[in-house]
Amino acid sequence: MEDLIISDEALTGIQDKAILITGGSSGIGRATAQLCLDLGAYVVVGDLIPPNPPFQETDKLKFVEVNVTKWESLRNFFIEAEKWQGRIDHVFANAGVNQREDFLDVKLDEAGLLQPPNYSTIDVNLTAVINTVHLAKAYMTELATHRTAGTASIVLAASTSSFQNFSTPDYTISKHGVLGIVRGLVGLLDGQIRINAMAPSWTNTGILATYAPLFEKFGVGMQSPEVVARSVVLLFADQKRNGDVIYSWEGRYREVNNQKDGLLEHAVSILPNSEKEEGAIQKIRAYARSLAEKAQKEL
Repeated sequence: MEDLIISDEALTGIQDKAILITGGSSGIGRATAQLCLDLGAYVVVGDLIPPNPPFQETDKLKFVEVNVTKWESLRNFFIEAEKWQGRIDHVFANAGVNQREDFLDVKLDEAGLLQPPNYSTIDVNLTAVINTVHLAKAYMTELATHRTAGTASIVLAASTSSFQNFSTPDYTISKHGVLGIVRGLVGLLDGQIRINAMAPSWTNTGILATYAPLFEKFGVGMQSPEVVARSVVLLFADQKRNGDVIYSWEGRYREVNNQKDGLLEHAVSILPNSEKEEGAIQKIRAYARSLAEKAQKEL
């Protein structure tokens, strides 16, 4: 499997595009926002707190306070962004947290009865991503003031833990779910929206800041957020990419989902009925569409 080379030329094409980034005040989100601004895009950063230090002042940047776990707050983020530019071209569902709780932890209430698990990590890393995709699709199509058919895209924050054993259960569950969103939706977003994901290895962000000395002690390499940002912008800019997952590590990149000898190809090779299963789904969907079209004509 060959490494992916991301040239500066490959990142062009987002000038004057309207780009939304959740969790854009720091880390990978901030690095992506800055790269988009450098390339001439309009950027709406959504986060719980404003960027600190602030971005250089520009009329192409807008900050909206947003709590991605609250539907009304996340919806308002899209409303404000759509009002500002009249369209949404690309969305980066980046907001995320590290492992906060273990859903297997046993906690009892005052009566000694077992309390429900805490899903705070999954709420941020998966449920909020699902909601972001839902809103992005709506505001890129049905609710758009100006539609961007054929050019719009959504990029999700996956992880290397999306496709391997990783001993942080809630985090790993959520990131496997993010990969599932890509695989479940690719080709289904009205043919107008591409969906892709980035999957970085260890990256020097606030999430891992407290562990940095340990990474150095054990010789584990970390990459900068700017490295990952380039993979995100490539997925915005390259309109041929749909269903791609770009893995990055120590400054290198590979597309690992659709590339020859990638994850999908391996799955097909070891699961004897996988092609028939996907084929059956496609036939059923096509049949359902034909029935719906027939019923519509008869009205």
